Amino acid sequence: MAFDRAGLVGANTARRTTEKEFNLGTPLISAENTTYVYVRATAAIAAAAVVTVTGGFTASTGAGNYTAEQAFAANEYGWVRKTASPL
Repeated sequence: MAFDRAGLVGANTARRTTEKEFNLGTPLISAENTTYVYVRATAAIAAAAVVTVTGGFTASTGAGNYTAEQAFAANEYGWVRKTASPL
């Protein structure tokens, strides 16, 4: 489980919530130098699924540049990992 090392108090990339904790689109770089972005899932997303992130920072399953390391229920907020360059 990756935790924030870039100054976002309370950021936990494995946490999913029904209430927004950060602004959508907030970036996070973990201690492992992995880039994450905070999103809202538009539908359920399975763990390890490849996702597309829109300009409004909503995520859905589909060919994209991000991976949901943990599952999302519809309308949950959480972090997805950037898996394609450019970062």
